[in-house]
Amino acid sequence: MHTPGPWTVRHDFRCANGEMTIGVASAAIGPHAGAVAWPCGKDDATEIANARLIAAAPEMLRALQRLTDLSADDGRGPSDDDLAYALKVIRTATGAPRSEQS
Repeated sequence: MHTPGPWTVRHDFRCANGEMTIGVASAAIGPHAGAVAWPCGKDDATEIANARLIAAAPEMLRALQRLTDLSADDGRGPSDDDLAYALKVIRTATGAPRSEQS
Protein backbone atom coordinates (compact mmCIF):
# COMPACT_ATOMS: atom_id res chain seq x y z
CA MET A 1 0.00 0.00 0.00
CA HIS A 2 1.31 3.43 -0.91
CA THR A 3 1.32 6.47 1.37
CA PRO A 4 -2.19 7.93 1.32
CA GLY A 5 -2.86 11.09 -0.68
CA PRO A 6 -3.41 13.78 -1.34
CA TRP A 7 0.21 14.56 -2.05
CA THR A 8 1.36 18.13 -2.56
CA VAL A 9 4.40 19.87 -4.01
CA ARG A 10 6.34 21.79 -1.38
CA HIS A 11 9.19 24.21 -1.93
CA ASP A 12 10.30 24.38 1.69
CA PHE A 13 11.95 21.09 2.59
CA ARG A 14 15.24 21.52 4.40
CA CYS A 15 18.01 19.06 3.56
CA ALA A 16 20.43 17.70 6.15
CA ASN A 17 23.01 20.24 4.89
CA GLY A 18 20.56 23.10 5.53
CA GLU A 19 19.69 23.81 1.90
CA MET A 20 16.07 24.22 0.88
CA THR A 21 14.72 21.85 -1.76
CA ILE A 22 11.53 20.87 -3.57
CA GLY A 23 9.68 17.86 -2.20
CA VAL A 24 6.43 15.95 -2.46
CA ALA A 25 4.58 15.58 0.84
CA SER A 26 1.65 13.74 2.37
CA ALA A 27 -0.18 15.08 5.39
CA ALA A 28 -0.94 11.43 6.22
CA ILE A 29 2.68 10.92 7.27
CA GLY A 30 2.46 13.43 10.08
CA PRO A 31 1.19 16.80 11.21
CA HIS A 32 3.90 18.63 9.30
CA ALA A 33 3.39 16.79 5.99
CA GLY A 34 6.32 14.41 5.76
CA ALA A 35 8.18 13.84 2.52
CA VAL A 36 7.10 11.18 0.05
CA ALA A 37 9.77 12.02 -2.57
CA TRP A 38 12.47 14.48 -3.54
CA PRO A 39 12.29 14.83 -7.33
CA CYS A 40 15.48 15.51 -9.24
CA GLY A 41 15.99 17.17 -12.59
CA LYS A 42 18.46 19.05 -14.73
CA ASP A 43 17.09 22.40 -13.51
CA ASP A 44 14.45 23.88 -11.21
CA ALA A 45 11.73 23.81 -13.88
CA THR A 46 12.29 20.08 -14.47
CA GLU A 47 12.28 19.36 -10.74
CA ILE A 48 8.99 21.23 -10.34
CA ALA A 49 7.45 19.38 -13.30
CA ASN A 50 8.63 16.05 -11.84
CA ALA A 51 7.23 17.02 -8.43
CA ARG A 52 3.84 17.87 -9.94
CA LEU A 53 3.70 14.52 -11.70
CA ILE A 54 4.69 12.58 -8.57
CA ALA A 55 2.24 14.54 -6.39
CA ALA A 56 -0.61 13.71 -8.80
CA ALA A 57 0.04 9.94 -8.60
CA PRO A 58 -2.62 9.07 -5.97
CA GLU A 59 -5.28 11.09 -7.81
CA MET A 60 -4.26 9.60 -11.17
CA LEU A 61 -4.60 6.13 -9.67
CA ARG A 62 -8.10 6.97 -8.40
CA ALA A 63 -9.09 8.37 -11.81
CA LEU A 64 -7.90 5.24 -13.62
CA GLN A 65 -9.63 2.97 -11.10
CA ARG A 66 -12.83 4.96 -11.53
CA LEU A 67 -12.67 4.68 -15.32
CA THR A 68 -11.89 0.97 -15.34
CA ASP A 69 -14.45 0.16 -12.63
CA LEU A 70 -17.17 1.79 -14.72
CA SER A 71 -16.24 -0.15 -17.82
CA ALA A 72 -16.14 -3.43 -15.92
CA ASP A 73 -19.45 -2.81 -14.12
CA ASP A 74 -21.76 -2.15 -17.03
CA GLY A 75 -19.70 -2.10 -20.21
CA ARG A 76 -20.97 1.39 -21.07
CA GLY A 77 -17.67 3.10 -20.48
CA PRO A 78 -16.94 6.35 -18.67
CA SER A 79 -19.40 9.21 -18.37
CA ASP A 80 -18.65 12.80 -19.37
CA ASP A 81 -18.06 13.58 -15.67
CA ASP A 82 -15.54 10.75 -15.39
CA LEU A 83 -13.68 11.93 -18.48
CA ALA A 84 -13.70 15.53 -17.19
CA TYR A 85 -12.23 14.30 -13.91
CA ALA A 86 -9.51 12.38 -15.75
CA LEU A 87 -8.65 15.50 -17.81
CA LYS A 88 -8.50 17.58 -14.60
CA VAL A 89 -6.04 15.10 -13.12
CA ILE A 90 -3.92 15.25 -16.28
CA ARG A 91 -3.83 19.08 -16.07
CA THR A 92 -2.82 18.87 -12.40
CA ALA A 93 -0.05 16.38 -13.18
CA THR A 94 1.33 18.32 -16.12
CA GLY A 95 0.69 21.86 -14.93
CA ALA A 96 -1.04 22.52 -18.26
CA PRO A 97 -3.69 25.24 -18.47
CA ARG A 98 -7.24 24.10 -19.13
CA SER A 99 -7.11 25.19 -22.79
CA GLU A 100 -4.20 22.81 -23.52
CA GLN A 101 -5.96 19.67 -22.23
CA SER A 102 -9.57 19.78 -23.47
